Amino acid sequence: MRKLAGFVATLSLTMAAAAAAPALAQDAAAAAVDLSVGTKVFDSEGAELGTVTSVQGPNVVVDLGDSKQIALPSASFGMLEKGPTIGATKAQVVAAVDQAAAANEAKLTAALQPGAEVRGVNGEAVLGTVKLVAADGAVLTTPSGEVKLPRNAFFMGQAGLQTSFTPEQFAAAMKEVNTAAAADDAAVAAALVAGAEVRSLKGAAVLGKVKSASADAVVVTTPAGADVSLPRSAFLMSPAGLAAAYTAEQFAAAVAQATGG
Repeated sequence: MRKLAGFVATLSLTMAAAAAAPALAQDAAAAAVDLSVGTKVFDSEGAELGTVTSVQGPNVVVDLGDSKQIALPSASFGMLEKGPTIGATKAQVVAAVDQAAAANEAKLTAALQPGAEVRGVNGEAVLGTVKLVAADGAVLTTPSGEVKLPRNAFFMGQAGLQTSFTPEQFAAAMKEVNTAAAADDAAVAAALVAGAEVRSLKGAAVLGKVKSASADAVVVTTPAGADVSLPRSAFLMSPAGLAAAYTAEQFAAAVAQATGG
C-alpha cells in the first residue's frame, strides 16, 4: 500500500460597507471590487486579512496564512482605498475558522470508521470503503486494491465522508500505486533467495539471512542461529536492499516470542 498525495471554512460575514471604517471611499457602494487571484484583502480595521487564492462560484477563497483559508461570499466585500475589505476583524475571522475546523474535525473523526463509504470530491461516486483507521490516515479497500490516504485527504461534505479526489484522479492514482506495488513485489521476489541478507525496516540493521521462502512465509535465520517464520507480505525493498517491516527492536521481540527466549 502507498499513500496518495486543507480545510477551507465557508462562513457568512455581513459586510457593512458604509460603517466598516472611516477610510472607506465615499463611492465604495458603487465601486467595482477587484477580487482577482493575488489581490490583498483587508479587515474592518484596515489590517491585512489575507490574499485571494481562488474564486469558486459565488465564493472567494482568502488565504489567511498559517495554513488557514476561508471562503467568503463575494457580496461580503466592500472597498477601502487600499483594496477590498470585509466587515470583521482578522481576529474574528480566524476565531470563526478555528471553530469551524474543530467542528469539522469532530464530524470527520466520527465518520472515519471501518466500513464507512468514501465518496469523491464532488460526492457523486463511491471510491472505496474504510478498512483501517490510524492517527495519520486511513486504509481504503477499493475495486483496484487497497491504498492508504493521509487524514487531510478526507473531509465531511454534503454527501458525507469524502476525499479530495475526483473519480478520474483516484483511478489514475490507483493505477500508479498498483504499478509501483507490482514492481516492488517483483523486486522482493527476485531478492528472496537462500542466503540473502534481510535488513530492518529502514535498512540500518541486518536481522538475519533467508533460509527458505514460499508464497506465504519466509524463514529467516538470525545471527544467533534461531529460525523465525515471517509472513511474505512483511518483506519490501529498502534503499539498502531486502528488508522486513520490523525495526531491530520489534524483530528481537518477535524472535523472543517465537523461540520462547
